[in-house]
Amino acid sequence: AGAGMTGGRVNRFNIVKQSKDYDPNGDYVTLWLPELKKLPKEFIHEPWKMTQFNQMEYGVRLGVDYPNPLIPPFSPKNGGGQNR
Repeated sequence: AGAGMTGGRVNRFNIVKQSKDYDPNGDYVTLWLPELKKLPKEFIHEPWKMTQFNQMEYGVRLGVDYPNPLIPPFSPKNGGGQNR
């Protein structure tokens, strides 16, 4: 058995969903990404969803303290990234 290939289709790993399911409080995330320790649970797994106000409030600036996403984040609305 191999990861990613099942029955001729490619399965995509949704890391945000897995992170929320298995690390709901963000303990593991903040162990390896201490710059996110100040964030509330709602942003730990998706810091790119913070507004400019949130970034100032929590002291984490996207693109400075934490990188912006390189590719658009996974979203079931856009086909789950199947159009890449």
